[in-house]
Amino acid sequence: MLPGTDAVREASSLSLGTANAGASAPRGQLQESQDQQQSQLQQLPPPGLYSFLVDRRHDACAIPIHSYADDKSQDWRMRDRLKTVSVALVLCLNIGIDPPDVLKTSPCAKLECWVDPMSLPPQRALEAIGKNLQQQYEGGVWQPRSRYKLMRDPSVEETKKTCISLRKNAKDERILFHYNGHGVPKPTRGGEIWVFNKSYTQYLPCSLYDIQSWLGSPCIYVFDCSNAGNILQAFDRFADQRDEEAARKADIDPGYVSMRECILLGACGPNDTLPMNPDLPADLFTCCLTTPIEIALRWFVAQDPLLHDITADMIMKIPGQLSDRRTPLGELNWIFTAITDTIAWNVLPHDLFKKLFRQDLMVAALFRNFLLAERIMRFYHCTPMSFPVLPPTHQHPLWASWDLAAEMCLYQLPELLKTPSTTQYQHSAFFSEQLTAFEVWLSKGPIAKSRPEQLPILLQVLLSQVHRLRALMLLSRFLDLGPWSVKLALSVGIFPYVLKLLQSPAPELKPVLVFIWAKILALDSSCQNDLLKDNGFTYFINIMTSVNSPVVIPNMSEHRAMCAFILSVFCHRFVFAQEACLKNDMLLTLSLHLTDSDSLLRQWTCICLAKLVEDYAFGRECCLREGMQDRIVVLLADVSAEVRAAAVFAIGCLVQQESKSGSGENELSKESLLNNTAAVNKAVCSVIVHGLADASPIVRKEVVIVLSRVVHFGLEMTIAAAADFIAAEKPIQVVGEGSRPSDSSADNVYSIAYKGLLALSVDAFPLVAALAKHVVDRVHAHLLMSQVIVSPSPRLASGAASTAAPMAVSGSAKRQSAASIMSGNSSFGGVSPATNALNGIQNARRSASTYSEAGPGSSGAPGASSNAYGSSPTSSIVSAASVHNGSAAMKRNSSFANPFKSLQGLASLVAFPSGGLVPERSLGSAAGNDSVGASSAGAGDQMRGTPSGIGSLADEGIISFQLSKNDLAKGVSVHTSSTDDKTCLLRSCFYEWSLEYFREPQMKVPEADDPGSLQFNQRLWRHQQNEKSATSSFLKSTDASLLKFDHQVNFLHSDNNPGTHLYFHPFEPHLLGADNADGVIVYNWEEGVKINWFSNSNPIGTRITALRFINENDIALVVTGTDEGIVRIYKNYTSVENCEIVSAWRAVNEHVPSGSRGSADLIMDWHQHSGSLMVAGDLRMIHIWDVERELCVQNIGTKYHQAVTSLTAEKKDGNLMVVGYDDGVMNMYDKRVPSREGLVQTFREHKSRLLRCQFQNDLRGDCYTLVSGGVTGDVRVWDIRTPERSLRAVNTVPAGVSMTALAIHDDAPLFACGTNAEYVRIFNINGTNLNTIRHNEGFLAPRIGYVGCLAFHPYRDVLAAGTKQNASLSLFSSQR
Repeated sequence: MLPGTDAVREASSLSLGTANAGASAPRGQLQESQDQQQSQLQQLPPPGLYSFLVDRRHDACAIPIHSYADDKSQDWRMRDRLKTVSVALVLCLNIGIDPPDVLKTSPCAKLECWVDPMSLPPQRALEAIGKNLQQQYEGGVWQPRSRYKLMRDPSVEETKKTCISLRKNAKDERILFHYNGHGVPKPTRGGEIWVFNKSYTQYLPCSLYDIQSWLGSPCIYVFDCSNAGNILQAFDRFADQRDEEAARKADIDPGYVSMRECILLGACGPNDTLPMNPDLPADLFTCCLTTPIEIALRWFVAQDPLLHDITADMIMKIPGQLSDRRTPLGELNWIFTAITDTIAWNVLPHDLFKKLFRQDLMVAALFRNFLLAERIMRFYHCTPMSFPVLPPTHQHPLWASWDLAAEMCLYQLPELLKTPSTTQYQHSAFFSEQLTAFEVWLSKGPIAKSRPEQLPILLQVLLSQVHRLRALMLLSRFLDLGPWSVKLALSVGIFPYVLKLLQSPAPELKPVLVFIWAKILALDSSCQNDLLKDNGFTYFINIMTSVNSPVVIPNMSEHRAMCAFILSVFCHRFVFAQEACLKNDMLLTLSLHLTDSDSLLRQWTCICLAKLVEDYAFGRECCLREGMQDRIVVLLADVSAEVRAAAVFAIGCLVQQESKSGSGENELSKESLLNNTAAVNKAVCSVIVHGLADASPIVRKEVVIVLSRVVHFGLEMTIAAAADFIAAEKPIQVVGEGSRPSDSSADNVYSIAYKGLLALSVDAFPLVAALAKHVVDRVHAHLLMSQVIVSPSPRLASGAASTAAPMAVSGSAKRQSAASIMSGNSSFGGVSPATNALNGIQNARRSASTYSEAGPGSSGAPGASSNAYGSSPTSSIVSAASVHNGSAAMKRNSSFANPFKSLQGLASLVAFPSGGLVPERSLGSAAGNDSVGASSAGAGDQMRGTPSGIGSLADEGIISFQLSKNDLAKGVSVHTSSTDDKTCLLRSCFYEWSLEYFREPQMKVPEADDPGSLQFNQRLWRHQQNEKSATSSFLKSTDASLLKFDHQVNFLHSDNNPGTHLYFHPFEPHLLGADNADGVIVYNWEEGVKINWFSNSNPIGTRITALRFINENDIALVVTGTDEGIVRIYKNYTSVENCEIVSAWRAVNEHVPSGSRGSADLIMDWHQHSGSLMVAGDLRMIHIWDVERELCVQNIGTKYHQAVTSLTAEKKDGNLMVVGYDDGVMNMYDKRVPSREGLVQTFREHKSRLLRCQFQNDLRGDCYTLVSGGVTGDVRVWDIRTPERSLRAVNTVPAGVSMTALAIHDDAPLFACGTNAEYVRIFNINGTNLNTIRHNEGFLAPRIGYVGCLAFHPYRDVLAAGTKQNASLSLFSSQR
């Protein structure tokens, strides 16, 4: 989870308080629910039991779950939006003459378009009906701009001529063909409608097949006549026939539009006759389609006997306009639109709803009214038909809401008409009630991601200022449910509304609109043009810029972070957006928030800045001109890992191809170019210095990507740097002419980048190492192809020839060719460049000083060329007269244990923030040990995963293990998918991963913290069980000092020797063991079986020196430390298939032998309450790492020149640490005082190497007791308040016997000693020998053997003893 999650959740609940206040739940139920929730929250584990390393960034090293590569899926958008531009109104009424096949009742329905044909002469009546029909389409169907063509009792020739003319004018747009056949015979089953001859003496058939030919497609057909179903069935047959013919002639008419694109509406079925009820109009179907409010109210009055005083004339006089929602008529039309839209959205499939209700305004209006027609006409035993076919909707429950709204309006109608000036119209509560229903649905939570039926109504409510704020708040809560809810909202048509609201100046809408837009853009980033079109993006820039907002927002930083996210999406790969943002001073706006207290805002400010300049040269120039890179560098030491990664990502976007100077540019532009190059180089050096020492894998991964950009834009210079680096290791011939400049490629940013990549190629985290290896392999391949290096070795020459196309061969082939190059027989010798990668980075200081002295205008500066990250002339690369002679063999560590001190040479370039990670020793003392000692290049010094040649930086065995555990190949492909096979450039997915934060619910309590959820209940149950086990432990009683551990409860044998370290899980029957290599063994000690074994992947010649659990009260993780200085953390440690590394980093950045032994183990202790990992060893520093921040927060100088052999911190607050040394001295340090004054006490009674020291709690919970023991067997008990003299001393072994293992219990006053004499003694702190465990009597009895490690169970009387000889574990207890 990203920083600021709790703040976002709190802010969301505050900003949505109005919506929550509108809930209809009774006050008593709400109070009861809150009390129950509060009681459950009180049962949560205390803050000290917080679980670490469980955030989003620790899943797959910040690789996004979803694929965002050019994801432009916009199924909610109407790309094929059409308009109905022409309307043909065909009226075949033949007033005064009834058709021969229709027997009309008496009385009979006679109104046509609300006109009585018998009240006027036939011709005038026909004209009036036609005029009314056109007005009804213009007003009721909202198409006033269409071209109308009225055909009154037309002939076949007139019909044909008009249809062809309409298609010619409409081109590819839609045509409406409305046919009223009340005065002609019924349509035939063959698909013929009837018109007239020119003299009106005959009815002539007009085939629908011909009409299709004349009108083409797309079209809308409305048939208001009896037996209309015959037309629809015939149309279906003709459409298939025409489409088949068009398919056969596709090459002749490629622009043919399928007849399936036509839409048909029929008044009734094939055998139905239109209703003849005299209370209804004769064109009932047409009235439903064009005047829905009037016909709906008339029909409702006819069905409700209580409304007998409401007449038809009164209905026609309802006050108001359809377009004015504040009037009764407008409000009824608004409600009707919302209800019919909602019915369609809930009943129709998504694609059909989008086509019929969102593609064309006229089609949407006709189909909304068609739903009313189906309801009314089915009542009169007619079944309207349509194509596409719609499911039945006449009995949908929402029609009852329409009836209620109509009834409430009609009850007020008499008074409104009687005294319109004094009667106040009471508006309907429909929308308020629907919002309440939607709020109830939200409060209950979605079930199986079901869509709420009120969502289209919510869209209509946005049109009202009265309910707008509440509707937006509810909408934001709905969008927060997940991506599925955003898709639903977009599919219903919410986007145009929220886009229009960006023009609103209302300050109260800003927080909720920002949240809604963040949710939309997190799902679909295709809205960039929409935001640019009307300058909608300035809405978010203004929020980030505004200081005094009229609306008090308690979480303003969170809303600004959302604005930064929105602007980041807006600028993503969209140069017009970048230009527009620069014109609106967004650089200045972003600079204001780089130092904000909210980490989420700092993170997205960096990302937004990166997107503003990404692949945009002018934006980069503006950014460098304002010095933004220096402000970003400060964030490389931020307390949040996400912010640090975002800062690296932003600097990476500044690494671009420099624009070449044009002929018209003056010297000032060239100087500016060099200044920009210098600024970027300085920032890149800062990234290397901070990034390589960062504990977070996502930061180091971004460092690799930044370095890949440096290599990509300066490939030839990087090749030169690689050649110089290899030449420095072994004398070889470098092709060139003249003399090499004094500032060779080894002294510039490319040399530093190359050495940094070599170091990262053996990173502790597999994905980081694999990505760096990917870049290094390609640099080496280009190096071989460039022929910069000439060697007399035939194998080298053949290897170079074999890599002429290195990217086309397999990885194994590349490794073989590289191995031949770097083998002992080649001129390179047996030392790999990767081995000494960062030993040469100490030259960076010399480079930095040269760079600073030369200045950007100097010809000797690394950036003196016109293209710092571009291709320099080949002659400048290969020119070399002097060949680097091989110096004395540098000290070689098996895992770059001593590379980081060389980076201190960059301190002259980099402005370190206060409290940085640079060790406090001087550079001279650190660098002085580079040449101390010499080690052979034998197998013991080679790394597991270290190359035997240039192209191989990882061992196949380790990679295969990590591949199955972390899906390494997939992780690498994500970062290389957008690059071709030969490029060194990697693609960052940090932006896409960060974007997923806004796809997750922000208002909802996380599942693990939500009372009643499965994860919460599981966590609560674990906490209760653990608390019960801890409080009821017998070891906390006074009788614990008498436990003898005289009963062997289990004997475990393993092929891997677990004889170095043991550690019990306090609450699970799990026992960790470390063998003498790189294996971690997990036992179930109760059942006596081995659960799992996994490799720690540390190099050959190194071993695990520290092992323990963290997060024991929840889901535990395993932490290992090795003597190479690496800490690795694993999850799912009991699963053979799913055990994977969570995090890994170099906890020790220097390795300075200070004692006679020359080296020592990595010593580690963990404090759960503060999340602090304390690391020491053969060092002069104690490093304290904050695991949550993944940052070294304190370096305490030991002020003692001996190797650390033991480290313990008091368990209560973790402020006091006691460190034991190789000569037996113990020092106590206080973390609360400055590091230079951290030493507060010294204990000096031990005269031999200290084996272990540990704080021990007394029964009162105090931690003043300290127990320590040396290898000679003297165990002493101290009160830390009186360090001058120990309370008691216990001699645990006789003379001549060495104590090889010591276990001290945390709570019980017990300790156990293991010896090389194959026995274990148990003592209490009073010095009483409770028991001596020797090998069992008998020929076949198991033996204890040489005791290598001991461990007490924290809460059960169990003691584990591991041997170094027979690979076995023995477990003892006092219970029988």
